[in-house]
Amino acid sequence: MKAESQKIKETIEKLLEVMDFSGVVQIDEQDGDFLKANIQSAEAAYLIGCGGENLLALQHLSRAIVSKKEEAPVRFIVDVNDYQKNRFELAKEMAVSAAGEAVRTRQPRWLAPMNAYERRIIHVALADVSDIKTESEGEGEGRRIVIKPI
Repeated sequence: MKAESQKIKETIEKLLEVMDFSGVVQIDEQDGDFLKANIQSAEAAYLIGCGGENLLALQHLSRAIVSKKEEAPVRFIVDVNDYQKNRFELAKEMAVSAAGEAVRTRQPRWLAPMNAYERRIIHVALADVSDIKTESEGEGEGRRIVIKPI
């Protein structure tokens, strides 16, 4: 395990301990751009929160602590019981469906606003779909993907 991965794992384990949550942290280094830290926990509902709000806060806090230790931004995703992974799979399915609709109707389709990592997943998932192109538009939290027929 890379030193960076070890720091991410240790940081998340310490945060869980301080917050009095139990969980096992595993680091996935297979995606070249992002490391993924998945927490397996019986207390997932509390860690994820309503609509994933607590999970995003945990990810933000973890990134801030690790980046401070590394003295440079470190890109990684925090997941709990594969919540985000499953959410990304559903988003991909919806994007493929919207792409088919865009081609069929010859009209652009807009997806719901997403963070940068989610948008990247959708762009990659649709990269090989012929007859469409994807673009990100908007600002900040309202940034979304538009699927346009060619």
